[in-house]
Amino acid sequence: MQQPPALAIVSFHSGEGKTTLLEGIIRELTGKGYRVCAIKHSAHNEVQDASKDTWKYREAGAAASALLQSSGYLEVCSQGADLHTAIDVVSCFNPDMVICEGFKDSGLPKIAIVEPSDLGPGSRLRGVVALVLKGDVAPVGGVDCLPFDPSVVAAFIESRFLESRRRATMIDRYGRRILGIRMSLTQRCNLNCVYCHHEGEGSPSGEMYTDEILRILRVARDLGMRRVKFTGGEPLLRKDLGGIIAYSYALGFEDVGVTTNGQLLRERALELYEAGLRRLNLSVPSIDPNVYRSITGGELRNVVEGLEAARRLGIHVKINTVVMRGINDSSIGNIIEFARMRSSQLQLIELEDLHLDKGFFEKYHFDLTQTEETISRASDSVVERGEMNRRRVYLVKGLPIEIVRPVSNPSFCAGCTRIRITSDGKIKPCLMRDDLLFDLLGGIRSGLTDDQLKDLFMSAVSAREPFYR
Repeated sequence: MQQPPALAIVSFHSGEGKTTLLEGIIRELTGKGYRVCAIKHSAHNEVQDASKDTWKYREAGAAASALLQSSGYLEVCSQGADLHTAIDVVSCFNPDMVICEGFKDSGLPKIAIVEPSDLGPGSRLRGVVALVLKGDVAPVGGVDCLPFDPSVVAAFIESRFLESRRRATMIDRYGRRILGIRMSLTQRCNLNCVYCHHEGEGSPSGEMYTDEILRILRVARDLGMRRVKFTGGEPLLRKDLGGIIAYSYALGFEDVGVTTNGQLLRERALELYEAGLRRLNLSVPSIDPNVYRSITGGELRNVVEGLEAARRLGIHVKINTVVMRGINDSSIGNIIEFARMRSSQLQLIELEDLHLDKGFFEKYHFDLTQTEETISRASDSVVERGEMNRRRVYLVKGLPIEIVRPVSNPSFCAGCTRIRITSDGKIKPCLMRDDLLFDLLGGIRSGLTDDQLKDLFMSAVSAREPFYR
């Protein structure tokens, strides 16, 4: 997985002024709209952390806790983790920049800007791009030497690491940056969920071949898209899913995810992990086997076994639960405990009125406003996801809970940063609209060049508009 640029801080003459410099750099970068994660070495153990407003993470052997600061950046405290692993953990938050304090005995200079490719085995550092020096310290040959000035250091970081990313990013006429794609790989499914909106697809004309999917991914990455999530139908029905994931990372996508119903996850978890997958969304509408069967037609035990298989490998699992009145709204508390017991993250989602039988939405839609207020009061602290509609993540006894309320919500649409690709290869600028499609697959099969495919992407982005205003 390609990592975000890393800034390892701390080494002019001594550690004096380190915090001032760090905070100044973070303030400069977040003020320009960049997302910054700060890794801070921590001597805290789990007993000490238990009394703090923290969100505990374990991935690839690292124990980390994250807390959003009032300045708008994310601080991760890591115990016993090497630098490379810690950066892998914070990459789950899709930052533009990672700022690191030097780990003890790591060989990491106290103030050094480093390329991710220069992170050696464990926490050893092989190369340094720049040093930050106080006035009484002589410059060092062979690297850029910057003054002890947060604005100067931040400007260097932006020009060296970040500006090219921002220039490459597409922006629609409503000022929304297009940072990622949500690609449906198939409309085939091994379940029949009553609430399924089929990713907004009405009558797909077929499926893309592997090479066509990979070409679209390459064009999208060339246009500055940083994230991709593969959906369906059920994407695990595609035998080539592992190869598609591996190719996505090889292209340089910084975040690759999969949304699955989990029925095949136990059998395929290792393959997906070896392809590079480190996070997935798992649909769990109920933890009652009978209710689950009535909603989906499937078996809950398959999902639980798949979840456990993914956890053992170190894949971070976010549980998705579509809440429906009279079906599962009274068991939200049980779902929260189910997620907490499995060290997962939980996302409670409102039912959307899209490709549902007549009257189904009115009968089963459950407004999550009051639920969110209840969870907010019970939360220990709150994280705000800047590039995800500034959606709040409530940390309740260590469990992250998100509330997704897209229905009649202008704020949700205003924060949309992704564009959709249907299973038959069309760009769909908005989930809720079927009258605005741009045929990428048809263009590929008729011989369009990559530049012409990019023009189709640009046309689709230009046509984007919020569904709710």
